[in-house]
Amino acid sequence: MSVETYYLKGNGRVPNSRLPLLIYRGAVRVGPAELEDQMRRNAWPPEWHSSFGMYPRHHFHSDAHELIAITRGTMIGLFGGHDGVRATVTAGDVVVIPAGVGHFGESITDDLRLTGAFPAGYAIHDFRLGYPDEYARMVDRAQRVPIPAHDPLYGAKGPLVEIWSNALSRNN
Repeated sequence: MSVETYYLKGNGRVPNSRLPLLIYRGAVRVGPAELEDQMRRNAWPPEWHSSFGMYPRHHFHSDAHELIAITRGTMIGLFGGHDGVRATVTAGDVVVIPAGVGHFGESITDDLRLTGAFPAGYAIHDFRLGYPDEYARMVDRAQRVPIPAHDPLYGAKGPLVEIWSNALSRNN
């Protein structure tokens, strides 16, 4: 398993984050039920399932970090807004999207299956499409979402906790 990190700067519409987008490559080596149990143990309870991919328009959530696990098939996503990073993710990959980071589903395979989650106590209450007049307020709001105490797959000592804590230390 490897973890890719992508630092995405705000663009006047999408706040993005001081925390990097994380893509865990080949991280899921168990079936969907076992994965969900693992996520629950690490305080990232599964919230949704989809065979349609990510929402097909640039959007972000200012009030929660989000996890998307690819349990079957392949998806191409654009992260960070129109000028962001395009990534192909496939079965076994997990994407962790910091609050404020834009994401958009470009294409999927017919067999796609996703599981989505948020840190315990969080959920999407704020679905934003990136209007310029709300940009400054959304940057501030997304920056106030705390780093979770547990990595969704590896617990308190997992890569998310270390990578995100180090990112905040460098940016403060």
